[in-house]
Amino acid sequence: MWILSSLDLRFKKKTVNEFVSQYWQENVIVVKKSKFFLWTKVLIPFTFWTSLFIISLVLIIKYIFDYSSWLFWSTFVLSIFLWIVLNARVIKYYLDYKMDFIVVNPRSFIRFDQDGLFKKVSKTIDLRKVRSISVRKIWFWNSLFNNWTLVIVSEWWEAEEDAKLRAWEIVFNDVYNPEAYDKKINDFLNKAFNQ
Repeated sequence: MWILSSLDLRFKKKTVNEFVSQYWQENVIVVKKSKFFLWTKVLIPFTFWTSLFIISLVLIIKYIFDYSSWLFWSTFVLSIFLWIVLNARVIKYYLDYKMDFIVVNPRSFIRFDQDGLFKKVSKTIDLRKVRSISVRKIWFWNSLFNNWTLVIVSEWWEAEEDAKLRAWEIVFNDVYNPEAYDKKINDFLNKAFNQ
């Protein structure tokens, strides 16, 4: 099982509980993907492709009824293969929904990203290095469902002799009501800079 060791669907809950036990509930902000993302990228496409798959299987069984026929088995295997291929992106989006999140605590800003089945990436920023938090608003459907992109810009030093200050941007798409998160995170930033 070591191949899928980075794929733990309970990782978000464990991580959030760890931060809550360390900083208390009111000092931890969790930003996650919206239900709109779940419906539009996972549930509706999965239902569509699965329905199409079932209809094609019914038609295969109805019109190619001879189970010993090579045509039946070829078409059956091909339709299963197509269903898997068409749902690969849906599975990726489901993993994004379940495992991509941001945790903000009084000291740091941490972005967790499940990049496919085999790779988990996290980025940590000290809150005192965050330069700005903004919300990107585009598209009609996002406007209708209040589903936007949260952008955090930070600074970091390059590890060369002539170290230059450069911006580092973390983008988290499909956040429901990001203005609420923006206000809470800005409160944390004000506390961090006043210490």
